[in-house]
Amino acid sequence: MYQTTSNNIKKKINTSTIHAKRKLFSIVLLVAVGAFALGYIAKEPSGVLGNGVSTIFTPINNVGSKNENLDMKPFWDVLDLLESRYLDANNISGQDIVDGAIRGMVQAAGDPYTSYYSPEENISFKDSLEGLYEGIGAQLGYKDDQLVIISPLDESPAQKAGVKAADYIIGVDGESTAGWTIEKAVQRIRGEAGSSVTLSLVRLGNSFDPFDVEIERSTIQLPAVRLSWVKDEEGNETNVAHIRVLRFGSDTVSTWDEVVRDAKFSGAKSIILDVRNNPGGLLSAAIYLGSDFFSDGVVVKRESRTDVEEFTVDHTCKLCDIPVVVLINEGSASASEILAGALQARGRAELVGVGSFGKGTVQEAVELEGGAGVHITVARWLLPNDQNIHGEGLTPDYVVETEDQTGPYSDSENVNDLQLLKAYELLK
Repeated sequence: MYQTTSNNIKKKINTSTIHAKRKLFSIVLLVAVGAFALGYIAKEPSGVLGNGVSTIFTPINNVGSKNENLDMKPFWDVLDLLESRYLDANNISGQDIVDGAIRGMVQAAGDPYTSYYSPEENISFKDSLEGLYEGIGAQLGYKDDQLVIISPLDESPAQKAGVKAADYIIGVDGESTAGWTIEKAVQRIRGEAGSSVTLSLVRLGNSFDPFDVEIERSTIQLPAVRLSWVKDEEGNETNVAHIRVLRFGSDTVSTWDEVVRDAKFSGAKSIILDVRNNPGGLLSAAIYLGSDFFSDGVVVKRESRTDVEEFTVDHTCKLCDIPVVVLINEGSASASEILAGALQARGRAELVGVGSFGKGTVQEAVELEGGAGVHITVARWLLPNDQNIHGEGLTPDYVVETEDQTGPYSDSENVNDLQLLKAYELLK
């Protein structure tokens, strides 16, 4: 079974394109808690009728409805069949049926970013934005209809077990992942700290032979921003600040301000801004960080069904005149691409590394009654030059591959980090 899946993956991949661009992903999520890494906007329910049906559709064969746009009779017929004929009907709760119906309805949109979250899953998603994870510590994606590792988080169980970016996940605990939804993958891979999960993987450049990796889950606290100083060939600290942005959550802005203040106070003459393996998060945080590098102008644009909205610099910049180089890789997604893309598009910084993830849509996180939530794709985001990189990603000015791109880089002295060394060379 796994060998068949491995062969299918091999057939779908253009290996020359992979080597040149390493572009693998169209969706990203934090497996530790099941959070999409997107440009999110939190919003209360709107455009929803009292019976819970979107104003786009009005059911018929339902109390109080006279619109014939949508026939709900088959739904009620199937519900009656489950209640009257299903062997283990007593084991199914009404809430299970409602949750299943909602998931199916959302999945019918055909957009992997548009998803329903149960109350428990919704809590986990919110925790992820705060950097609190319980699981293996990796981000998932989809490529060629197959689950794939975007990147393991620094010092995570997944990284320590040898999981690498671009590994395809063809099985979980002995079960094939073919046809799995993101929600199912999250439910099966995440779990309590101390428990274990076995992933069956296929790795590019490894003859496409499947292999198993057992990972013990743990609790992970991921900082938002980290400051260190690049060291020269003799091991002496330089005045080049290495600022890693690991996530775009509610505390990213405040942590960023502290790090920038410390860097300037300590005499930083230039900055290596590192958004590698950062799967994204809040759109507002990306705009704020981007505003620190420009005196005015557009940071990002948001294209909805009806118009295009420009998000301009929202405060006085603190880093307008400091030279900067940005590090990106396959794990840089969404908000990370907004920040890096704005700096590149406006000529403020050059990018070093390999092609980024390619996440160019915005999701609205809508809170539902009872604690559940729905994430709905509501817009595309565009770079200041009107480019949408969805499915394509950012192309670095200097393509540099490295086997050690997942870190950690806490002291900036990893001599194998060729991307970091290249950025330092450009700033010397």
